Amino acid sequence: MDSTTRPAELIVRDALVVTMDEERNVFESGYVWVKNGLIQQVGDSASLPALPPEVKVVSARGRLVMPGLINAHGHLSNGILRGIYDEMPLSVWFSKGMWPVLEALDREGGRIGAELALLEQMTTGVTTTVSAEFGVPSRELPDGVLQAITQSRARAVVSRMTVDSPDETDASQAVPPRYRERPQDAADEVLRLQRTWNSERVSVGAEALGVLRCTPEMIEAMHDVARRSNSHFLMHVASSREEHEDTLQRFGHGSVAELARLGVLGPRTLLAHTIWLDDEEIAQLASSQTGVSHNPVANAYYASGVARLAELIEAGVRVGLGVDGASTNNAQNVWETMKMALLFQKERRSDAAFGSAELALELMTRGGASALHMEDRIGSLEPGKQADFIVIDTQRVALSPAQTVISNLVYSNDPYAVRDVYVAGEAVVIDGEHQFIDREATLAHAREALERVLVRSGLKSYLASRGKWRWRGAMTA
Repeated sequence: MDSTTRPAELIVRDALVVTMDEERNVFESGYVWVKNGLIQQVGDSASLPALPPEVKVVSARGRLVMPGLINAHGHLSNGILRGIYDEMPLSVWFSKGMWPVLEALDREGGRIGAELALLEQMTTGVTTTVSAEFGVPSRELPDGVLQAITQSRARAVVSRMTVDSPDETDASQAVPPRYRERPQDAADEVLRLQRTWNSERVSVGAEALGVLRCTPEMIEAMHDVARRSNSHFLMHVASSREEHEDTLQRFGHGSVAELARLGVLGPRTLLAHTIWLDDEEIAQLASSQTGVSHNPVANAYYASGVARLAELIEAGVRVGLGVDGASTNNAQNVWETMKMALLFQKERRSDAAFGSAELALELMTRGGASALHMEDRIGSLEPGKQADFIVIDTQRVALSPAQTVISNLVYSNDPYAVRDVYVAGEAVVIDGEHQFIDREATLAHAREALERVLVRSGLKSYLASRGKWRWRGAMTA
C-alpha cells in the first residue's frame, strides 16, 4: 500500500471539525489525529503539542472535516442502469424490465456498475455503503460487485438477495420459476461469498428480498445463516401501497408485524424502505433495535409514498438514509437524499419547522452507523473509532456565506465540494480524484456494459422509441 495514501500517523489541522460525537462538539479551528487507521485525538488546533517529525501534518484551513457519510441502502451493480427505467410502463417493466435485465447482468457488468456507482458515492463523501445484490441467475454477479468494492477501499455491507415464492397471485410480486432458489442453496452461497470476500472493511450478509417474494422458510433460513455467521440480515419491506395491501390481505397484518411473528427483527437486521407502517410496527422496530434505511428519493421516483420518518425518529428507531440503486434513483447523491428526507417530511406534516440541517447530517453519519449497529466503529470522530472522514472545501459558491455553512451543506448542497476522503486513515480520494478507480476507463466501460444489457434484454429499441424528440445520427462517446 502506498505510504502517501495511508501514513502510519497523520494530523489534519486548522479545519472546521464537526465531530458528530455524543455532545455534537464542533471545533472552529480543530484537528483530527490519526494513527494506524484509528482516530487518536480530536480537539482544538491551538492545543496541539510539539510533534515529532515522522508525523505527517496537513493544514486544512478553509475546509470542513466531518465523519464519512454512510449510505444505508443501494444496489451497486445497478450503476450502469441509470435512466433506463424512467417512467417505464408496468407492461414493459414486466416483459423487459426487471427479470430480463437481471438475466443480462453478469459478473463483469456488476463489477463495472459497482465501479461507476462507487466512483460517484465515494468522490462525494461516502465511506461506508450497503449494497444488495442478486445471486440468481448470475451466480457470480455479487462477486463482481465485491471485487469492485475491494478495489475501491470502501467500507461496505453487501447482502446476497434471494427469492423463492411460488405465489403468482400478484404479478408485481411474482417470481418466475427460473429465479426461485432452495433456502439451503441460498445459504450456501452466502457462506461462499463470506469465505471469499469478507475482510476488515467488507462484510457479506444474507437477504430474503421481501415477505411476498419469499416464503417464511426462506426468510427464516436467511436470518439463521446471518445469525450463525455473525453477519447482517437484510430485507426490502413495506415499500409500496400495493405490497402493503397484499400483505394485509395475505397475513392480516403488515410486513413488519409478519417479520416480528417470524422472529427475525433484531440488532443485526436492516430493513430498507419501510414506508407503510402502523404505530405498532414502529414500536416493534424500536423495541427490537432493528435498523431502517429511509430512501426518500427512490420512494418518490415510484410514487411509493412518503415514509413516517419523523415518527420513526421520535420512537427511537435506528434510522439511516440510503440512495438506493441507480436504477431506482438515477443519482447516487447522498446530499440530495439528505435534503429530500427533510423536505418530504415538512410537506407531509405541513410543518416547515420540522428537522434541521444538523438532523440530516446526523442521519447520514451517526444514524447510518446506528442502523448498521456499527456505531462503536464509525459515524463520528472520536478516539478509538475508525478514521473514516471527509474534507470539504467551504469556499465553494454554493456553500457560502460561511456563517451558514452547516445549512448550506444540506439545503444548498454541492456534492463535489468534497475534496478528500479517508477510510481507515487511507486517502482514497485526493482533491476529488479517486486513487483506486480509473475514472475515464470506468466511464468507457460503463457505456459498453449498458449497451450489452440493452441488447440482451430487448430494451434497446424501447429506449429509442420512448422519447418524443427526433434524434439525428447516432450518439457518440
